[in-house]
Amino acid sequence: MSHTPDLPERYVCESCHAVYAGTVVDSDGETHEFAAPDQCAACGSTAFVPIEQYIYDMKA
Repeated sequence: MSHTPDLPERYVCESCHAVYAGTVVDSDGETHEFAAPDQCAACGSTAFVPIEQYIYDMKA
């Protein structure tokens, strides 16, 4: 059976909507725990939401 790599969790900046791959903060060798960046490199915001919870209203 071949190894399937973990895909990093993705986070969206709530201010400018830039998307980031999470940083590994914990690993047991088989699975990884990810965290959002401390600060957005594009706008400086510290507010992030997991991409699964990101809602973008195209009408806005």
